[in-house]
Amino acid sequence: MNYYFLPGIGTFGGIKVGFQFAEILASLGVRIAVATPGGMAPRWFSNSASVVCRDVLLPNLRPTDTVLFSLPQDYAFLKPTPARLVFHCMGTDPLIDPILRDPSVTVLTCWQQAREYAEAHLRNPIEVGISVSDCFFYDGSVKEARRMAYMPRRGAGVTQMARECLPHLQLEAIDGANEEAVAATLKRSNYFLASSEGEWFGLPALEAMAAACVVVSLPVLGGAEYLIDRGTALVVATNALPAALQEISDPANGRLRDRLRSGAVAGAARYRSGLQKTKLRQALRGPLQHVFS
Repeated sequence: MNYYFLPGIGTFGGIKVGFQFAEILASLGVRIAVATPGGMAPRWFSNSASVVCRDVLLPNLRPTDTVLFSLPQDYAFLKPTPARLVFHCMGTDPLIDPILRDPSVTVLTCWQQAREYAEAHLRNPIEVGISVSDCFFYDGSVKEARRMAYMPRRGAGVTQMARECLPHLQLEAIDGANEEAVAATLKRSNYFLASSEGEWFGLPALEAMAAACVVVSLPVLGGAEYLIDRGTALVVATNALPAALQEISDPANGRLRDRLRSGAVAGAARYRSGLQKTKLRQALRGPLQHVFS
């Protein structure tokens, strides 16, 4: 049997991506369940994956089982089990280095930066991609010209800077809401501020691109694949952020906003769930053929 071990069901991108990955695999005929604390399922996004209690499962894993995991800290207690291990690499925190040094662990990567990091550690990862939930893609909703959405968990100083230099904009924090509510907020927001510099796994900015927001981002790692300065977003250092915000919100720069919005929507379209499913279907016929039990 195949299991995807996750550390919880809280509102974190890695939790959602893990469930989505398991759900796509199941739709392609792979027998898989997600193992969570208490066997609980998240309610903040829709999913149909089977769920089991990871604490009950852990001592009963067998050599014929395959276990996926994405949190580096889970490696320490999964390694002693007899199960085959598969690391679903979303970000490149140096905590993953011991995992990459273990040749018995199969490595899957979500995007280019993670693949290059694994290759630099002499691994040949299997690219499995990533996707944005269909509910985020822009549906023609009316944009509120002065509204800028942001995620409040990181970069508090950055968002405060934005408030001070752009008092004419309405900054709206997105936190604690379910996926549908977040999508609705992004669809009506004209802008999105990605305030976490060096983000390893910046899914919200990609969701904002799908929702046709004009994205302003600090430099990132994982999201550099889709956050292209002046192509799909404005990507600027913290000290250049005030000038960038002034530029993008200037009424005279409508052409720039339109270009970035169009680039964002086109860029996000490459991360449709159907495209990831096609990628995984092909991988299951090739490099993933013997990975899952």
